Amino acid sequence: MCHESLNLNHGKDAEFYDNWYASGYMDEWPADKKERIFEIITALNLPETGEALDYGCGNGVFTEVIKKALPRWNVFGCDISSVAIDNARNRYSDCTFFVPSDNNPINRKFDFLLSHHVLEHVSNIADSWKDINQYVKKNASLLIILPCGNQGSFEHRMCMLKKDGIDYNSGGRFFFEDKSHLRRLTTKQMNDFAILYGFTLADDYYSSQFYGAINWITSSSISFIINSTRIEKTIDTIAALEMMGLRLLLSLLKILRFPANTIDYKKQLMSRGKYYFLSVALLMFYPLSKITNFYLQHKSDLEWKNDRNKKNGSEMYLYYER
Repeated sequence: MCHESLNLNHGKDAEFYDNWYASGYMDEWPADKKERIFEIITALNLPETGEALDYGCGNGVFTEVIKKALPRWNVFGCDISSVAIDNARNRYSDCTFFVPSDNNPINRKFDFLLSHHVLEHVSNIADSWKDINQYVKKNASLLIILPCGNQGSFEHRMCMLKKDGIDYNSGGRFFFEDKSHLRRLTTKQMNDFAILYGFTLADDYYSSQFYGAINWITSSSISFIINSTRIEKTIDTIAALEMMGLRLLLSLLKILRFPANTIDYKKQLMSRGKYYFLSVALLMFYPLSKITNFYLQHKSDLEWKNDRNKKNGSEMYLYYER
């Protein structure tokens, strides 16, 4: 989700995200991602009852995940986008949603706070940590999920092939990231912020060390793959050759996945005639394409199961207590 610090009235930023959400931005998330967060929350040994906040909830997808994981809790979601909040209210009537503002204060503090892909977008992360602290009780806990800047992931190794691969002047952004991503923090950097408010890291998990990264990259557009594997500004000839090899591998996997992804997921996005024409044209390639999808998802799931404690992931799940 893309947000600024939520305790202010953001005007232009709120309007920007209203337009995005009105066009279908982050309308849904993959089932495996929701299952992963559900699994983590249910394993936290939280009390049977309490109050939870999804900080920067967008359309409410993960607010509902919290509710399913903590069915006897009162669950709230907040976001600066009124469009997103309206979407969430219409979809998830068992949760309470609000747009924070001086005119709409929520006079309560929460036992548990989830923040999913928010802090990489905010203009001032120190203000956002202060904001989070104001929302939670003295003995609260936090689950913060965001891109990971630790060394050793597939994406980090891609960045190391380029002279401008990591923009340290802009919070450690990786070169291929969307401009709305203002930073990519390490575990240590997050812990340094948490300590300021008395939080300590109780558990940390990491995803997409290798197969998970390949899975999401080859689910992206072919233009993203091409732009992310340009050889301009690679550090040397060997790095350029390696980047060319990555382009070939990722493009091939993208092409292999195209038939199954089109037939399985594009029906609602195309006219009936175009969808059936493409389905017939791609049908002979469907079995191999389906196997490729299954293999990558299976390896991604195994990676999460076996390597979630290895810090070289490209996404981190940090659980703090105080």
